[in-house]
Amino acid sequence: MIWTRADGYKFCSDPTELQAVEVAVIREKLTEIRRFITGIVAPHLALQPKGRWVKHLNTQLNSVESTLEMIADYSDV
Repeated sequence: MIWTRADGYKFCSDPTELQAVEVAVIREKLTEIRRFITGIVAPHLALQPKGRWVKHLNTQLNSVESTLEMIADYSDV
């Protein structure tokens, strides 16, 4: 099932349409993760540069960001 502004929710079996929706959602999530990193995690890391937990969080989120970026840039759509 996919959602488009023009048609709303609909069942879809077209791989191209499905991939377009998936990439669009991934791009939204990438923006959310980037804002979280820059707005919350980075300032926390600046306050506690030796904090084990926040360093681990930053490392993991940067990995997630990198993975989502690779998917978002996939241009087979």
